[in-house]
Amino acid sequence: MKLDLYYIAVFTCIIYLSLFSACSIAPSNNAPDVSGIQLDGFSFTRFDREVASLDTNNIQSSYEEMMKRQPYITELYFEKLLSFPSDNEDSLYHYISQFLQAESIARLNDTIGHIFEGTAEIENDLQKGCQYLKYYFPEYQTPHFYTFQTEFGYQVVIFSDGERDGIGLGLDYFLGEDFDYKLIDPRNPVFSDYMIRTYNRDHIVKRAFDVIVEDLVGDPPGKRFIDLMIHEGKKMYLLDQLLPHLNDTIISGFSEDQLKWLNQNELEMWSFFIDKEMIYNTNLNNSMKYLSPAPNSQGMPPQAPGRTACYMGWQIVDAFMRRQQDFKLPDLLNYKDSQKLMELSRYKPPRR
Repeated sequence: MKLDLYYIAVFTCIIYLSLFSACSIAPSNNAPDVSGIQLDGFSFTRFDREVASLDTNNIQSSYEEMMKRQPYITELYFEKLLSFPSDNEDSLYHYISQFLQAESIARLNDTIGHIFEGTAEIENDLQKGCQYLKYYFPEYQTPHFYTFQTEFGYQVVIFSDGERDGIGLGLDYFLGEDFDYKLIDPRNPVFSDYMIRTYNRDHIVKRAFDVIVEDLVGDPPGKRFIDLMIHEGKKMYLLDQLLPHLNDTIISGFSEDQLKWLNQNELEMWSFFIDKEMIYNTNLNNSMKYLSPAPNSQGMPPQAPGRTACYMGWQIVDAFMRRQQDFKLPDLLNYKDSQKLMELSRYKPPRR
């Protein structure tokens, strides 16, 4: 089984770049009309509810029925995400029963049930995003979407769900500002202020499409700062095109004040990277200081948020696409020469 797990607690440490993509300052104004596009099998399953409703008094038959209905997500959830041993069926049923009867799990399920009593808006936004996905990438099969909770283990996963992708969404990572995430582990940076600010229902659709965009864009074409920066810029640009109906702060992960600062200090940020001779640097540790989620960007004013290079990469890609009128999104993703892309963009940060 194909399985790409985006483990929120370690994700920024084990890959080149963060999933938190940036975007334009304003939503797309020229988005195509996709209302008439028919999707090939869109589905949104409240798998968290199905798990919570398993009959612990007859767990074997209850589990087997779930396996018949949802074989791929069921196997993934219990054996991979929760890491329950599957070599012995009796042990597996025991662990599932213990999990469902644990007081902490019952409380978490109640909290999720209250906050996510209804998900119609989320479903509608996911479906609309899939229509844009089908418009720009007709051959891309519409994923199946599932919700779950892993007691703060995983936020988003992408996996093989039969002949198409499945995307799992951990609702325990979207409980909103009234939930005190710092009580889980105050020492874990995953629960720092700059991270938990986006742990709410407004960001679910964006996070779902983060993994789709990662899948489409693939790996960076090189290790230079310019390669990584433009690679992130492509993801930012693509995400903005697929989700033009979402607010720019949701798409970007930046607050309104942060977006304003980035917009007003574009020239200064670009000059900083030039002065520090960053553009062709291949030191990954240095690059990640400006590409990964962080409270700020090292060496810049304290108002500068983390991921300033992601924002700059988006500006370069946007400038490039404005000049390449015949380019479509697949063409952009297939264009691997970062140096040439930057040259053709004729990017010049504006003076404010």
